[in-house]
Amino acid sequence: MNQESLPFFTHLALRSFPGSLKRAFGRLFKRRRGEDAGAPDDPTLRSRAAAAIREYAEAHSTLFERAERLRAKAERLERAGTPSESARNRAERARREVEAGLAALRASFGGGRDEHRAFDREVTLRYPTFEVSGENH
Repeated sequence: MNQESLPFFTHLALRSFPGSLKRAFGRLFKRRRGEDAGAPDDPTLRSRAAAAIREYAEAHSTLFERAERLRAKAERLERAGTPSESARNRAERARREVEAGLAALRASFGGGRDEHRAFDREVTLRYPTFEVSGENH
């Protein structure tokens, strides 16, 4: 049997779902692609966001270092077979402290959707372990 004569499984899978589920999945996947592809390409916004994040990281380098150090320690203990809840809690508190600072910086960065998206993109590129939570996020 020739592979070309076989139907695509993605088409078969979508045919088996009712119409409302197909639309929901379609919206979900389009939205994900739209968020990735629709990130602002304005170089001035991106450079402003990068500069603001860099200045904040330099000014608060001890927070970032502490969060990374405590995360590494909690992971190391877990891999060694002796998970520590207190180490995990300290790492989580340090991570939340950095994220709160980044969220405050995001709020002061600009009020527009494009500014926030540019800021979020730069944070994700520079610090993938941290998530910025803002009103539009």
